[in-house]
Amino acid sequence: MNLLELNRAALDLTLELWAELDEEHLGLPTPCAGWTVRELMGHQVEVTAGFAAAALGTAPGGPASDDALVAYRAAADAATAAFRADGFLDRTAVFPGFGPRPARELVAAHFVDNLVHAWDLRRALGVDAALDPGLAGAAHRMALRYPTTPDVRGPGAPFAHPVGVPEDAPVTDRLVGLLGRSPSWPA
Repeated sequence: MNLLELNRAALDLTLELWAELDEEHLGLPTPCAGWTVRELMGHQVEVTAGFAAAALGTAPGGPASDDALVAYRAAADAATAAFRADGFLDRTAVFPGFGPRPARELVAAHFVDNLVHAWDLRRALGVDAALDPGLAGAAHRMALRYPTTPDVRGPGAPFAHPVGVPEDAPVTDRLVGLLGRSPSWPA
């Protein structure tokens, strides 16, 4: 899969998970920064809309709907269209919070973010959290390039410090550990 296909696969995985949610799920805790499912959903709508706006070179707007699934679908479709625009991957785009960066980095970060949040949601719901090995492997390779500087990792940064995971652990575990989550959450 190419980068655009990987990104869309992560978005579609999240949309599938969200379509199965009931009101009773929204208050469940997630492994992500102490957020509930509802807070995680709000974050994903906001961030995906922000990535779409960054790709378009516009200011982020408010959610397209009060319904989180509808708002996320609209943001996901907007980001997909913006990322697929002719020549986008070869340009520079403003990476939210990090300034101008190669557009490929913007798409890669969006992919990793959405895929790992799909894992967060699976863990919160108590379902098998193993991600597709091809998706998880691609995301892991991308996340290995993330800096360990305080603006990227640690308190107030997008990611926590890595959690130790054995090198022979499944790639999903290595991916989430690299981004500061315990693969055995909530244990």
